[in-house]
Amino acid sequence: MAKAKIDRSIDTEALGFQIRESYKTARTNIAYSIIKKGCKKIAFTSSSKGEGKTVTAMNVASALAQQVDTKVLVIECDLRRPHVHSALKLAPTPGLTNYLNDECTADEIIQSTKLSNMNAVCYGAVPPNPSELLASEAMADFVKMVEKDYDYIIFDTPPIGVVIDAVPIIKASDGVVVVVKNNSTTYPQLNKTLETLERSGGKTLGVIINKVKPAETKKYKNGYGNYSYGYYGY
Repeated sequence: MAKAKIDRSIDTEALGFQIRESYKTARTNIAYSIIKKGCKKIAFTSSSKGEGKTVTAMNVASALAQQVDTKVLVIECDLRRPHVHSALKLAPTPGLTNYLNDECTADEIIQSTKLSNMNAVCYGAVPPNPSELLASEAMADFVKMVEKDYDYIIFDTPPIGVVIDAVPIIKASDGVVVVVKNNSTTYPQLNKTLETLERSGGKTLGVIINKVKPAETKKYKNGYGNYSYGYYGY
């Protein structure tokens, strides 16, 4: 008797819905984790490169921008390995480093995206001194200036488990989201990242575990922080 063939195909429409709903869940949990008036500043980081930090940050930013009367600004702060420009299909220059070096105005580096409520600041040029630029008075003044015009600022920062460039940004943020890659990031790596954030004075809002298959979601329910998983594809 012939064995019945098992259908292992992926329902892409259902998966797309799950992806969107996961980011909406992250959006809601972030919104309720930061209770304050004015602009909410959120940093995204990870333990190491290749964990999907930038894609996750951009998707959460997009989910936030899709709310009515909600303006979002994305700022590229991973100045060693910038990816915001490629994720959003924007020109990398002029960008943040150009502004911080007095080569252009703030208006020249704030770019429009495909979403009318979301703008972005790309990196400009890879600098020899990223830590110094992110810790500079000019950077702090820039954030103070732009936060008046936005409801959320999303900082895409370097993996804090690799370099400490982002510590000044993390300290200035209202909260930090740690991005973890399913079946890749180890528990020791994650614990070290969370400890580093605590020592740096950062407030960890939660962990987003990406690359999770639908069948695995229950494994992570009630996991780290306020939300524990998200889906995405790229």
